[in-house]
Amino acid sequence: MAAAALPPSGAPEPAPLSPSPGFIAMPSPQQVVQAQPHGRVDPFAPVATAAADAKDESNASELQLTGLIGSGRSAQALISLGGQSGAVCIGPQGLCPGSGLPALLPPGWTVTGIDLGRGELRLNQAGQQRVFSL
Repeated sequence: MAAAALPPSGAPEPAPLSPSPGFIAMPSPQQVVQAQPHGRVDPFAPVATAAADAKDESNASELQLTGLIGSGRSAQALISLGGQSGAVCIGPQGLCPGSGLPALLPPGWTVTGIDLGRGELRLNQAGQQRVFSL
Protein backbone atom coordinates (compact mmCIF):
# COMPACT_ATOMS: atom_id res chain seq x y z
CA MET A 1 0.00 0.00 0.00
CA ALA A 2 1.45 3.39 -0.95
CA ALA A 3 1.61 6.24 1.58
CA ALA A 4 -0.11 9.48 0.69
CA ALA A 5 2.26 12.00 -0.77
CA LEU A 6 3.00 14.80 1.70
CA PRO A 7 4.54 18.09 0.60
CA PRO A 8 8.15 18.58 1.70
CA SER A 9 8.46 20.41 5.02
CA GLY A 10 9.96 23.49 3.36
CA ALA A 11 7.32 23.74 0.62
CA PRO A 12 4.90 26.69 0.70
CA GLU A 13 1.28 25.95 1.55
CA PRO A 14 -1.07 25.76 -1.43
CA ALA A 15 -3.01 28.91 -2.29
CA PRO A 16 -6.64 28.91 -1.08
CA LEU A 17 -9.16 27.99 -3.73
CA SER A 18 -11.31 30.77 -5.07
CA PRO A 19 -15.04 30.07 -4.91
CA SER A 20 -16.78 29.08 -8.09
CA PRO A 21 -19.39 31.47 -9.47
CA GLY A 22 -22.77 30.92 -7.83
CA PHE A 23 -21.30 29.66 -4.55
CA ILE A 24 -20.86 31.67 -1.36
CA ALA A 25 -17.54 31.18 0.40
CA MET A 26 -17.77 30.01 4.00
CA PRO A 27 -16.26 32.33 6.60
CA SER A 28 -12.79 31.60 7.86
CA PRO A 29 -12.30 30.43 11.44
CA GLN A 30 -10.97 33.88 12.35
CA GLN A 31 -14.10 35.56 10.94
CA VAL A 32 -16.35 33.24 12.96
CA VAL A 33 -14.45 33.94 16.20
CA GLN A 34 -14.45 37.70 15.61
CA ALA A 35 -18.22 37.72 14.94
CA GLN A 36 -19.00 36.20 18.35
CA PRO A 37 -19.54 38.55 21.29
CA HIS A 38 -16.82 38.28 23.89
CA GLY A 39 -17.69 37.16 27.41
CA ARG A 40 -21.15 36.22 28.58
CA VAL A 41 -24.08 37.82 30.36
CA ASP A 42 -23.38 37.79 34.08
CA PRO A 43 -26.37 36.23 35.89
CA PHE A 44 -25.21 37.87 39.14
CA ALA A 45 -24.89 41.40 37.76
CA PRO A 46 -27.01 44.04 39.53
CA VAL A 47 -30.51 44.42 38.19
CA ALA A 48 -31.24 47.86 36.77
CA THR A 49 -33.68 49.85 38.89
CA ALA A 50 -37.29 50.00 37.85
CA ALA A 51 -38.27 52.91 35.65
CA ALA A 52 -39.92 55.95 37.18
CA ASP A 53 -43.22 55.10 35.53
CA ALA A 54 -43.29 51.86 37.54
CA LYS A 55 -45.07 53.86 40.26
CA ASP A 56 -48.32 53.56 38.35
CA GLU A 57 -50.83 51.13 39.76
CA SER A 58 -51.07 49.42 36.38
CA ASN A 59 -47.52 48.08 36.87
CA ALA A 60 -48.60 46.15 39.96
CA SER A 61 -50.61 43.95 37.62
CA GLU A 62 -47.38 43.22 35.69
CA LEU A 63 -45.66 41.85 38.79
CA GLN A 64 -45.42 38.06 38.78
CA LEU A 65 -44.40 35.91 41.71
CA THR A 66 -42.18 33.20 40.24
CA GLY A 67 -40.85 31.48 43.36
CA LEU A 68 -40.10 31.54 47.07
CA ILE A 69 -36.87 30.75 48.90
CA GLY A 70 -36.65 29.94 52.60
CA SER A 71 -33.39 29.56 54.49
CA GLY A 72 -33.36 29.45 58.27
CA ARG A 73 -35.39 32.41 59.49
CA SER A 74 -35.16 34.43 56.29
CA ALA A 75 -37.39 34.30 53.24
CA GLN A 76 -37.11 35.78 49.78
CA ALA A 77 -39.60 36.00 46.95
CA LEU A 78 -38.53 35.73 43.33
CA ILE A 79 -40.45 38.18 41.16
CA SER A 80 -40.59 39.49 37.62
CA LEU A 81 -41.59 43.11 36.99
CA GLY A 82 -41.22 45.20 33.88
CA GLY A 83 -38.91 42.78 32.10
CA GLN A 84 -36.61 42.49 35.11
CA SER A 85 -36.46 39.74 37.68
CA GLY A 86 -34.83 39.14 41.02
CA ALA A 87 -35.34 38.49 44.69
CA VAL A 88 -37.14 40.71 47.19
CA CYS A 89 -37.20 40.58 50.99
CA ILE A 90 -39.51 42.05 53.63
CA GLY A 91 -39.05 45.81 53.88
CA PRO A 92 -39.16 49.02 51.82
CA GLN A 93 -38.79 48.37 48.09
CA GLY A 94 -38.10 44.72 48.90
CA LEU A 95 -34.40 45.39 49.49
CA CYS A 96 -32.55 42.32 50.77
CA PRO A 97 -30.04 43.22 53.52
CA GLY A 98 -26.45 42.67 52.54
CA SER A 99 -27.16 41.86 48.88
CA GLY A 100 -25.69 45.10 47.55
CA LEU A 101 -28.21 45.02 44.70
CA PRO A 102 -30.43 47.98 43.79
CA ALA A 103 -34.13 47.86 44.59
CA LEU A 104 -36.27 45.96 42.14
CA LEU A 105 -39.51 47.55 43.36
CA PRO A 106 -40.15 51.27 42.87
CA PRO A 107 -40.26 53.76 45.76
CA GLY A 108 -43.50 53.60 47.73
CA TRP A 109 -43.76 49.81 47.51
CA THR A 110 -43.08 47.74 50.62
CA VAL A 111 -42.91 43.98 50.99
CA THR A 112 -44.99 43.32 54.11
CA GLY A 113 -44.88 39.54 54.15
CA ILE A 114 -43.61 36.37 52.51
CA ASP A 115 -45.58 33.25 53.46
CA LEU A 116 -43.69 30.14 52.38
CA GLY A 117 -46.45 27.79 53.57
CA ARG A 118 -49.17 29.47 51.52
CA GLY A 119 -46.90 30.46 48.63
CA GLU A 120 -47.76 34.14 48.96
CA LEU A 121 -46.07 37.51 48.67
CA ARG A 122 -47.75 40.51 50.31
CA LEU A 123 -47.02 44.05 49.14
CA ASN A 124 -48.21 47.45 50.25
CA GLN A 125 -48.46 49.90 47.37
CA ALA A 126 -49.67 53.43 48.13
CA GLY A 127 -51.66 52.18 51.12
CA GLN A 128 -53.23 49.26 49.29
CA GLN A 129 -52.41 45.71 50.32
CA ARG A 130 -51.76 43.35 47.40
CA VAL A 131 -51.31 39.57 47.64
CA PHE A 132 -49.56 37.53 44.93
CA SER A 133 -49.74 33.73 44.93
CA LEU A 134 -47.74 31.03 43.21
